[in-house]
Amino acid sequence: MKNVLLVGAVCAAFYSFANSIADFDPRMAVDSAVVTNGVRWIEALNLPMEGRVFATVDRPYDRLPSTVTTNVNGGVRNMKCHTAGEQVRFVTNSKKLSFKWKAVNRNLAMDHMPSTGVSGIDIYRFDAKVGKWRYVKTGRITNPDHASCSIGWTPGEACLVNLPLYNGVSELQVGFDPEATISAVPHKSGVMKPVVFYGTSITHGGCCSRPGLAFVNIVGRELDVPVVNLGFAGSGKMELEMSEHLASIDASCYVLDCLWNMGDAMVAERFEPFVRNLRAKRPGVPLVFAEQCDVWCRPQNGKDRIMKSVYTKLVAEGWKDLVYLPKDKMYDGDTEGTVDGCHPNDLGMRSMATAFGGAVKEALKLK
Repeated sequence: MKNVLLVGAVCAAFYSFANSIADFDPRMAVDSAVVTNGVRWIEALNLPMEGRVFATVDRPYDRLPSTVTTNVNGGVRNMKCHTAGEQVRFVTNSKKLSFKWKAVNRNLAMDHMPSTGVSGIDIYRFDAKVGKWRYVKTGRITNPDHASCSIGWTPGEACLVNLPLYNGVSELQVGFDPEATISAVPHKSGVMKPVVFYGTSITHGGCCSRPGLAFVNIVGRELDVPVVNLGFAGSGKMELEMSEHLASIDASCYVLDCLWNMGDAMVAERFEPFVRNLRAKRPGVPLVFAEQCDVWCRPQNGKDRIMKSVYTKLVAEGWKDLVYLPKDKMYDGDTEGTVDGCHPNDLGMRSMATAFGGAVKEALKLK
């Protein structure tokens, strides 16, 4: 059998592995596997995967393509290897699942976000009795060169694995029983195209305790829609080139949440051209405009008002499928929702997910 472990320099063709339900080929997954000590190891890129949408990338799990230029700020270029929003979804009759991964960056945690959220993985199972994804286990990491975990599994249950939020993986392998079957898990919502979130550190996932609690991932689970997370800490600045990268994704909806990273002048300069270019390239795709979240629920600031004026202008021009999300819907009034007055903790992420989930539901006209 062919070894699928990543090695230093790999050809571009390597990155043409399955990255969606539609692309998944069980034969390719089996043929590429390596059986070691009674475990069939399959690189996650050969399994049904979501959140990874670009084929031409510098590293196999990058969120943006290698064509990103210096017209986009350095923060985006440095953090495009982070695997926020990426997930593996499959159903298997294996009685045990194992995972091993390597981190791209040596720093596994931040001063206000633990290693479980920055560099760990989250495992969920689908509970058919209640029709919901249930948390099972977090894969913890202490060594960037080797992290692993194993878990007993009920054959026939669907599995969802959320990848690290503020780190990347150079390899991620999933271990199955040698004769186990694997298949993709369709979205019962009927939404097959991803909801693309573009924003700041909060969209990125800062600062929840584990990957499954990032609000983008919660929205994906609860609405049962595929998601793409293009949140970049400190770097969601709406350069026109970024609108081109977003437009290159065949999305069901775009959610724009960049105001924390922009001043009034930048919003006035960039927001409207960004949105007009995106709509020109993807006519008819719904857009969600999010105000700057604020745990204190303060009144609209200058940036909010500028964005609202653009929204009002576009509606007056006859634009359809626009959803406006005000900040007062993003927190439930409990000021315990952040780690620092800005970045949501797990409690705050729950509130954010409720607000953004409602906006996406409205945009997609889901029942």
